[in-house]
Amino acid sequence: MNKMRILMVEHSGRSGMYTYTDALCEGLCSAGVDVTVLTSSAWPDRPRPFNVERRLSEFTEKQGQSSRLHWAADRFFRSLVNILRRNRFALEGNYDVVHIQGAGLPLMDQYLLKPLAKKIPVVLTVHDVQSHYERFVSKDSFMKKCFQIPHCLIVHYEQGKKQLVNHWKVPGERINVILHGIMPVKKGFDIKQARKKLDLPIDRQILLLFGSIRPNKGLDVLLEALEKIRLHKREVLLVIAGALPREMSFEPYSDIIEKLNLSEHVKSFIRFIQDEEVDLFMAASDLVVLPYKKFEAQSGVLLRAYAHKKPVVVSNVGAMGELVAKDKVGLAVESGNVEALANAVINVFENQDKFQACYNPELEKKYSWRHIAEMTLKSYEKTIEKIEL
Repeated sequence: MNKMRILMVEHSGRSGMYTYTDALCEGLCSAGVDVTVLTSSAWPDRPRPFNVERRLSEFTEKQGQSSRLHWAADRFFRSLVNILRRNRFALEGNYDVVHIQGAGLPLMDQYLLKPLAKKIPVVLTVHDVQSHYERFVSKDSFMKKCFQIPHCLIVHYEQGKKQLVNHWKVPGERINVILHGIMPVKKGFDIKQARKKLDLPIDRQILLLFGSIRPNKGLDVLLEALEKIRLHKREVLLVIAGALPREMSFEPYSDIIEKLNLSEHVKSFIRFIQDEEVDLFMAASDLVVLPYKKFEAQSGVLLRAYAHKKPVVVSNVGAMGELVAKDKVGLAVESGNVEALANAVINVFENQDKFQACYNPELEKKYSWRHIAEMTLKSYEKTIEKIEL
């Protein structure tokens, strides 16, 4: 019997989406699938059990610095070219399934994904059931049309499936819920090594906020909670590690830090965190916090914390609260509730051993990429059975 041939499309080649796709593809190969990844030149070069085709245009931080209009036009053009290259590459490759990671550019794909889906079964993993912030290229009307096109949609949590059905009007039988795997640790460090490399103190309890610092991430709420936390935990240090979205400033957060006299309890790394540094920040922390105000997805940062067996405190939004409550590796609190967030962080700090003990072999198996890949392969097989092209 011939191996199933899958084209995996991941546009960025970097950050969390790259790490997720790389791990999934390795799992699929171990499950007996022939995988080709279509991606950008940013995808790191190392030996892999699957083929990597770096044929898509890369989006870099330096593009369009002269003006917002130039940046937007450049990004739109590159996205359009990438969609056309994707379609041509897929149609020429004799693949059994095309699996796309993320909704891409709904403005264009509401039209340009259709010709591909008429020729090849298309599976779409919906990482963000709703956009983190409003953009014209991903207006609701565009998203809704895009979500009607794939033959199968994959989401990482049950509430995400309900939203696709209720809000986006996608037939439930076309949606599969498959867990997000534990993000792999690329390089292990012990806590002392990691703190030394990052110039962080050994004798502090470190609370980590990691990832892009968008308004929905709740850093302002966390800073207000930190004022209360430090009264109970004088040695607490909040480490903030991540980049700001284009044209956003850290100044509002700096003002809160100054106003609440928190400068001795905060250390910031406001920049894009390279892949090789992610494990450093995770290893250096005692507790990972995700105090999101609004979020309709599963968090790759949360699954990175799982990989490092770090206790967590999360807002009960998206899939995070559901996951943490089931796995008992931390606490979930009401979004935006400063008092509840502070109390939860203090509770987890004081009971770290209890929460870390929940990272057991059963949990690791549940989120293993081989297990995720086997579920994904079943989705491919069911999708091929159900459709006639």
